[in-house]
Amino acid sequence: MPESVEAELDAAYRARAEGRVEEALLGYAAVAATARASGDLPNLSNALRHVSEIARQTGDPGRALAAGSEAVSVCRTMAAPALEFANALRVAALALEASGRDSDAAALWQEARGRYQEAGVMAGVEGCDAHLRHGSAATRS
Repeated sequence: MPESVEAELDAAYRARAEGRVEEALLGYAAVAATARASGDLPNLSNALRHVSEIARQTGDPGRALAAGSEAVSVCRTMAAPALEFANALRVAALALEASGRDSDAAALWQEARGRYQEAGVMAGVEGCDAHLRHGSAATRS
């Protein structure tokens, strides 16, 4: 990983941990732009997941969905490891839910569940199951 990208990721992570959310969002967006331009797909996926999470948490579901969807696309392109792929699917599904699209999120939750299971991350499987139950309940209401 280029030193500048590593430093940018570290700075964005620290900013988020310290509650400087806007600074973190800008930092992750900068990493995504750098990674996209250089073809660094693993760092692109990582940065996009963070952009999606922060955008969703700060009330920007459109940006969250765009970043989450791109992260999933990047993971499909690079045949990402199961855990990385599951995490991308999770943020995209959360963004869909934040946009009021629970039924669209269900397919992503189901796929994420399988990836978490493949990675041996039972907490991820259980989280997906909870969202799938919630989505099923919402569509029955």
